[in-house]
Amino acid sequence: MSDTRVMELPDGRELAWLELGDVNDPPVFVFHGTPGSRLQISFDDGAIIAARVRFIAVDRPGYGHSTFQPARRLADWASDIACLADHLHVERFSVVGISGGGPHAAACARFLPDRVRGMAIVSGVGPLADSGSEDEMVIFNRLITQLARRSRYLVWPLFAVSGSLFRRWPEMSIRATSGQLPRSDIEIMSRPEVRSAYIDSYRRAPASSAKAAAQDFFLFAHDWGFRLEDITTPLHVWHGDDDRNVPISHGRLQAESILGACMHDCPGEGHLLVLDRLEEILRTVSAGDANAERSSS
Repeated sequence: MSDTRVMELPDGRELAWLELGDVNDPPVFVFHGTPGSRLQISFDDGAIIAARVRFIAVDRPGYGHSTFQPARRLADWASDIACLADHLHVERFSVVGISGGGPHAAACARFLPDRVRGMAIVSGVGPLADSGSEDEMVIFNRLITQLARRSRYLVWPLFAVSGSLFRRWPEMSIRATSGQLPRSDIEIMSRPEVRSAYIDSYRRAPASSAKAAAQDFFLFAHDWGFRLEDITTPLHVWHGDDDRNVPISHGRLQAESILGACMHDCPGEGHLLVLDRLEEILRTVSAGDANAERSSS
């Protein structure tokens, strides 16, 4: 099964998602990065099928086919996912948050503790409110973070320009930004299937994705509305020590803050490690018990 669907939420917004896998397998909701869409994480159907999960990749508000939601909070995403799970007749499920999807996975675990049975944060951004949390990031992310602490309206123009360039000239834009990436990420992005998926996602990005990305960073750079320490859902964290988009210190902070979490250090790997480890991540999180696998990989 592979198709994009859209449902109407109680407030009239539309929420879009894409499904792969067998409906009888354990459901896993997967949240893309910032900016991004369901398309960037769903093209490797071989890994998804091999993991034996019901893979549900969701567009956050303002991305893909999902309606932008002004003044939203991280907690609102948990409400959206609860509505989608109800719509799909799914009672319990796991969540995977990639990069900017990490805080959204954490929000689901915090506000839906009776429904989220397992959680994975992959190359996930941690709280950015404190000065210094952006250290070791690439220049663009450092600047965005510093501006987002002041106002989302300072961030939006930068994402608007960047998004326009990637939408109109995706291949040129990828080449122009590759110099900031570690060798591991450059190798992954050079693969034809990966490059094609990212180009497709860039070209299809709606104009609202710039507002959505600015909103994401504003949320990350302010009080999340909950403490990581209050999360009780079993957690696995995967993070590479060569990640220049989100430093590994973010992953370690989240693993240290959530009781019983399992930290998977990934030496020599960068921000795109999920594309090499997708089957492993899906299999692990769908088991729903972080304590079942204590060894780092």
